[in-house]
Amino acid sequence: MENPDDAADGKQRVHLRSGSLRGAAPATLHLLPCEVPVSRPAPVERFFTPAVRSGADGLQVSFRGRCLQGEEVAVPPGFSGFVMVTEEMGKGLIRKLNSGDAEDKTNKAQEPLARDFDRSIGATGSFSHFTLWGLETVPGPDAKVHRALDWPSLAAAIHAQVPED
Repeated sequence: MENPDDAADGKQRVHLRSGSLRGAAPATLHLLPCEVPVSRPAPVERFFTPAVRSGADGLQVSFRGRCLQGEEVAVPPGFSGFVMVTEEMGKGLIRKLNSGDAEDKTNKAQEPLARDFDRSIGATGSFSHFTLWGLETVPGPDAKVHRALDWPSLAAAIHAQVPED
């Protein structure tokens, strides 16, 4: 990607700020069945503080007058979950979990981005499980999230050595 025309082709390089992974604080995650058309940090914890109830059908909560039912989903064994954020051009990593913005102090010697189409990402939180919510029903084993989390074990099985018999 040394060619300057690569930017025009829509190609991007993404650089991981690995120092941010070590300092990522534990985060509580809720995957909601809705879309919020915003591409900037939002003070979600000010507006979404769920009063989760355990019911016969799993977890229950009300969101804007609608009943949501959910379940706890674990990250596959051998993997870790991270909340990632894209770094703004010319600025340090934006760290926003519960209060204010701060630069990533774990990576003091951050190199500047090489090109306009390069992007850097870093972790603002880590998790080993999250709550998956469905609108009026528990998402269940056929949910896209469950199928996506099955990929690591499927990929390992596909790429495993086959004994010659």
